[in-house]
Amino acid sequence: MLHAAAMLLGLCILWLLATQRFSSGDIAVAIAAGAVCTLLALRLGGVSPTFWRAPRALFTVLVRAGAVARGALSTLRAALAADITIKPALVRVRTLGRGPERAAFADMLGATPGMAVVESDADGLLVHVMNEDAIDAADLGRLERITGVMRDGAQR
Repeated sequence: MLHAAAMLLGLCILWLLATQRFSSGDIAVAIAAGAVCTLLALRLGGVSPTFWRAPRALFTVLVRAGAVARGALSTLRAALAADITIKPALVRVRTLGRGPERAAFADMLGATPGMAVVESDADGLLVHVMNEDAIDAADLGRLERITGVMRDGAQR
């Protein structure tokens, strides 16, 4: 993804420098020419499959933003109230995904307040949680599906 974005930006800059025109119409033409070249590179295999995972990752971050903000506020509220009724624990989370999907899932777990991924192995993830009673398996399953793993274990 980063290579395709860098190629698009570089081609736009090269186009603008070569033509020496910087009006809004010329910028639009530069963007269009860069997009055509990037799409051609995509078609010919010049961009990795990671390029296609980026929109899903962005969507997942946007979907989870509210939950992460609510979790951060509840953690802050508990800290300010000196509420020490937490039950820290290590929880084994079994995952269906492999490779990039598992990494995206681990990243989303790490972004959740009160959770930190400690270890990853062939079976799943070892996650340190601040409150063992607050873990919802259904929520973790939804999060894993959002990050790109289907129910039957096949990857999208």
